[in-house]
Amino acid sequence: MRLYIFDMGEVVLLGVNVLRRMAEHYGIDYDAFRADYNLYDKPLMDGYMDSADYYSHMRKAFAVDISGDPFSLFFTPTLNQRVLDYADRLRARGDRVVIGSNTFEPHWKALSDRYIAIREHFDALYASHLMHISKPVPAFWRIIMEAEGVKADDSFFIDDRLDNIEAAESLGIRCFRYQRNDEELEAFLSL
Repeated sequence: MRLYIFDMGEVVLLGVNVLRRMAEHYGIDYDAFRADYNLYDKPLMDGYMDSADYYSHMRKAFAVDISGDPFSLFFTPTLNQRVLDYADRLRARGDRVVIGSNTFEPHWKALSDRYIAIREHFDALYASHLMHISKPVPAFWRIIMEAEGVKADDSFFIDDRLDNIEAAESLGIRCFRYQRNDEELEAFLSL
């Protein structure tokens, strides 16, 4: 059995960046906001920090009034139908197809509430905040391969970020860097 691990952001879902939308909404300089967020990204993605704690920090650091759940509110990506079609074709030929994504609770909740159709195209979904480890830490892929009962030789990974690709390749996983180059991805998947 072959295992195909797809990243979610900018592969299965397009337009996932909420930071620019949040900065515009709250009147915060994007570069300053991005730099600040980068200090908290890892704890959020690893599931060790709650988004409410980050919102509390935002209120203090940027003197903004926050209500509701901005990470969820501004999370409005579109489904990448071509990639979903590829996932369906892989599953139809008997391959195991999963999502392995760095994410956190508000996006995961939005996925469950608004993007439920994604689940129909994948055999399993692995979320960093539930695994308590995020890419590019090699253990991220080891956990997925162990859960799926597959070795690196039979694993394939598709992601848009070079650092994640390089980390997965260091484990012997065959990788493809997706940058909306659908024909090249189709060839990589041998479809």
